[in-house]
Amino acid sequence: MEKVTLVVPCFNEQDSLPPLFERLDRMLGAHPGWEVLFVNDGSRDATAAVLDAEVPRRAWARRVDHPRNLGLGAAMHTAFDNSRDSAIVCTIDCDCTYPPERVIELVRELGAADIVTASPWHPLLETADVPWLRQMLSRGVSVLYRLALGRRIYTISSIFRAYRREVLDRVRFDSNGFPAVTEVLVKAMLAGYRVTEVPIPLGTRQHGVSKMSVPQAIRGHLDLLAKTIVWKVRGGIIRE
Repeated sequence: MEKVTLVVPCFNEQDSLPPLFERLDRMLGAHPGWEVLFVNDGSRDATAAVLDAEVPRRAWARRVDHPRNLGLGAAMHTAFDNSRDSAIVCTIDCDCTYPPERVIELVRELGAADIVTASPWHPLLETADVPWLRQMLSRGVSVLYRLALGRRIYTISSIFRAYRREVLDRVRFDSNGFPAVTEVLVKAMLAGYRVTEVPIPLGTRQHGVSKMSVPQAIRGHLDLLAKTIVWKVRGGIIRE
């Protein structure tokens, strides 16, 4: 049985964590070989206290901490470095905007792919329960990357993914912020790794608030789009 690690980056998620733990308790009962790695990215609320109370009670849970907030990409770097013995690594969010139970579907699809990503903008899904501005920005960004890559990809920035370990060992990403989620997928595609999308709807956050700054995200994606075009012209990314 291949070891699977679910990575959960956390920054000021004191309200989101308790319901997530409840859902993971139910889900992981059928997957005893799986573990969940929580990365507390310098939270300033009671996130650390919630993890202090909940993680030791569960054999499947462990955590690492950043002394200060370093960003989503930095949390991903830390998690990937701390899960090197796992054949499959998944990234999920704290707020359950993607149903955490559906990560099982992503892992199943890895039989025919190297990366499987949730795709709320897939043509097989008609609606999304998210604010119109977020939907417009996310859909628009995905279209731009689809054009830059010359590949059919409907959702480029979803954190809800499953990776084969080889991808994370050989594809490096530089961003410490939100664009890291897109950067690792872009570089993997340019390096020739197989990517599959699974239509999964994106819901609205029920607890806490989003940490993403829209202006920073736009600037980050514009910079990454420019780099993507350069990488594509040069013939892609060489696997390290």
